[in-house]
Amino acid sequence: MNRINKQWTKNWKFRQRKYNGQTGMTNFEKIMLCRYVISFLDFMDLNRYYFDDFYETLIYVLGLKTNKCPKLNIEQKKNFSQTQDFKKELKLVLAKRLSEIKHTKSSLENKILLLKNFFGLDQTEHEYLLYYILKLVNPMIDDLNEYFASELKEFDTLGIQVLKLKSWVISQVRYQLMNKGIFQKDYSHCQELYLTPQIQEIFQNHKIKSNTQIKNILLGKNQKSELNWNDFEYLASERDRVLNILNAAVQNHTKGVNILLYGTVGTGKTQFAKLIANKAKVDMYAVGSEFEDVEATRQERLGDLATKQTVLNKIDNSCILFDEAEDVMNRGFGNLGSASKSYLNTLLEESSVPVFWTTNNIYNVDPAFLRRMTYTVEFKKLPDDIRLNIWKRVIRKHKFKVDYSKLKELNKNYEIPPSLIVNAVQTTKLIDGNQDDFEIFVENVAQVVTKKKNVKKKKGVEMTEYNDNLINTDIDIKDLTSRIKTSGRLNFSLCLYGEPGTGKSLYARYLAKELGIEVILKRASDLISKYVGETEENIANAFAEAKSKEAMLIFDEADTFLQNRQNAVRSWEVSQVNEMLTWMESHEYPFVCTTNLLDTLDEASLRRFTFKIKFDFMTKEQVNKAIEHFFGIKNADVNIKGLTAGDFATVKKKADFLGIKSLDELSRMLQQEVKVKKSNELKTTVGF
Repeated sequence: MNRINKQWTKNWKFRQRKYNGQTGMTNFEKIMLCRYVISFLDFMDLNRYYFDDFYETLIYVLGLKTNKCPKLNIEQKKNFSQTQDFKKELKLVLAKRLSEIKHTKSSLENKILLLKNFFGLDQTEHEYLLYYILKLVNPMIDDLNEYFASELKEFDTLGIQVLKLKSWVISQVRYQLMNKGIFQKDYSHCQELYLTPQIQEIFQNHKIKSNTQIKNILLGKNQKSELNWNDFEYLASERDRVLNILNAAVQNHTKGVNILLYGTVGTGKTQFAKLIANKAKVDMYAVGSEFEDVEATRQERLGDLATKQTVLNKIDNSCILFDEAEDVMNRGFGNLGSASKSYLNTLLEESSVPVFWTTNNIYNVDPAFLRRMTYTVEFKKLPDDIRLNIWKRVIRKHKFKVDYSKLKELNKNYEIPPSLIVNAVQTTKLIDGNQDDFEIFVENVAQVVTKKKNVKKKKGVEMTEYNDNLINTDIDIKDLTSRIKTSGRLNFSLCLYGEPGTGKSLYARYLAKELGIEVILKRASDLISKYVGETEENIANAFAEAKSKEAMLIFDEADTFLQNRQNAVRSWEVSQVNEMLTWMESHEYPFVCTTNLLDTLDEASLRRFTFKIKFDFMTKEQVNKAIEHFFGIKNADVNIKGLTAGDFATVKKKADFLGIKSLDELSRMLQQEVKVKKSNELKTTVGF
């Protein structure tokens, strides 16, 4: 049993009724039961299943007098003429009873009529929906289908035998009701139609009676933004253009207006959409992401979109927000769990209501959908000052106190949307907590969005002392640094390769300091994601962040992203490299890759680096300079191959801890560092 059927069985009290005489069924249901039995009777096989039980119950619930009803025994059933006489006589009895039943509007009938007006149903669509609902709430009507002589589907029976429709017209009616958002398909059950969750709720909830209540169920709340117009000043041209598009679309009733807002989490896409609608004084209603506290399926979200498009088509000055659109716009349309591509395209092209779509990831969005977008806006990371203003305003609005220094720290460490800040504030106030509790809750809610265990930004790498006399490279590193500084240009890239600890990352940070620019360091753990397309998105976001801050972007362990594509066995391995190559080609600011595995890099990437610099083990002269630099021992004559500045830093830390100062002991510790290395170069060294 699927989720929808479970909801009916569990929640709809009508299904649990026991017909106690004439009180168990409303007059409206009795009237419709009479009509359906009269219409279906000619096509019913009276020998099928338990017709006798059905007939006995029918007499009982309709209050028919037993002595006035025709009799039908087993022998009569075998005689065709007697069976036909029975049907004619029963029709007369039911017709008489039908004329006697007083037609008083029931809550059920009233709701169906209200829905007919909301969705603009024609008479055929109305009859179809009415039969569907009555089958769900009335066991007698539901049982009718069991006695049909034909093998027609239940709703084909209604259409052909009652509504007198052709079979192709019936299919068209079903499609129309799905397009209007009353039904949705269940692809796991032979594409059967089921009522959308909102329509279910309208009939299940006996408190819902009025036009306004039904409208609230179908549309939800009018969306309001928590941000200000000036918060998106850095997107001023896009912001103003989207506003103009929305105004024009609403005024001219233009069909097929779709605006896509895409970019990383926490950049304000949803708030931007709401703000545009609020500025234009256009009502915005959001497609649901969950129903009855259960996450909405793809079909349920699309059904809700269709519902809102149909209802709002009659209401001027409105638009729709479809948040997290990757749920329905991704590539791949199988038979299970996916709506047809043509159906989605129709929703995009035919909607008379403008739709704002937001997504964090467009890498897996089907190109057919992207082509149908009226306008797109990419959201990059918010500037620090803009994000800080948002933090301050949210904190102030909810009357919560946080020290300004702490607020700046939180702003620096957590790039999260305003809604999550609000959640953290409310939870902190719930337990009467302080600003330290607030940070814990910020971290907690941020984990859910980023899908990472620790979302707090790592503190920037502290700048340690750099000494180019201890760096052994295949070019004059001092001269290169000087030339880069005097050139006044920042559109260069470096590939720094060599053994671990040889100073690659340290040099990159030193160069950035000399150029007077910020460093953005990204490691493989910061960028690699198990979710399809997210690694590429993280790479793009890293370049975008470096561009917005005019910073030096350093990719540590770059071989993870730039592996030779000829060795790739999975499509995403190729797409990650392609993403890197695309950004390397167009990036306008310093980009540095460090790697210990130059041979594994894709050849195309090597051609894109302005400079490729090998960092090698220290020479004998550098080793003895390092002994003086780290330990203060002059004129040493130590000859140990395979040492790096990193080895000296490690030994220095151990020696200080153990109080070791003798050259012999220090030399032994340095040799131990070399012995644990797995360098191919050292394995070929005599005596290693």
